[in-house]
Amino acid sequence: MNNFLRVTSILLGACATNASAGIGQETETQLSFERPDNQSAFESQFYLGWESRYLSEGRDELDGDSLFIASFETSWKKLTAGVWYGESPDQSYNELQLALALNHSIGDFDFYVSYTHFQFQFDSSFDNEVGAGFTWNGLPLDIALSTDVYYSFDADGYFVEVAASREFEINDRLALSLTVPFGINQGYVPDGHDGANNIALQLGAEYALSDSITLSAHTTYSWDLERDSDAPGDELLRDFFHAGVDLSYSF
Repeated sequence: MNNFLRVTSILLGACATNASAGIGQETETQLSFERPDNQSAFESQFYLGWESRYLSEGRDELDGDSLFIASFETSWKKLTAGVWYGESPDQSYNELQLALALNHSIGDFDFYVSYTHFQFQFDSSFDNEVGAGFTWNGLPLDIALSTDVYYSFDADGYFVEVAASREFEINDRLALSLTVPFGINQGYVPDGHDGANNIALQLGAEYALSDSITLSAHTTYSWDLERDSDAPGDELLRDFFHAGVDLSYSF
């Protein structure tokens, strides 16, 4: 369940959008791994959030239950490291992610490669993933096109997410975003079907309370594609709506 790589995830708030590398997803449950503007300085971000559901690979992973999230990331030059923790107040579920990413930009393209270690403390399991992706910011109408691919060593499979996003700057403090991600499963959810997985519509808003504090909110509706009712891994792959809110502090 890679939350760091949610196309922007960063797409919508830490993700925003992100033309960046996300240690999780885009949107919401993930780190943004945005490349610092000042390549010679450290930049860090602390993030607290709440999700009404846990959206992961198009699946309602907690079957309707919510998730609280806390994360910290720090960047220096082209490197970003982060830690992400999520816990459900509704059931026995907690998850820790530790990630490292390398970012690079060429013209209108932003690239990254990443490594993420997952620990699922509620059942003492773990996983390791490698990921890579890029964002193209040179399309007409200021549309950004991004692709993320991440491979799970435990599942021995990968997941691909392609997203088109557009940000609208309302004023100096308020920005809105619209993102349409499309997911493809190839063994990442091993007991789910392979191929077209889900498509979603994500709406986000960010409001700068100060130069360092930002309040964000988002809503997402996800539609399942080609769901196999006989596959155990597709049980939680369904059409559903969810929302989230978060507060971030940058320094």
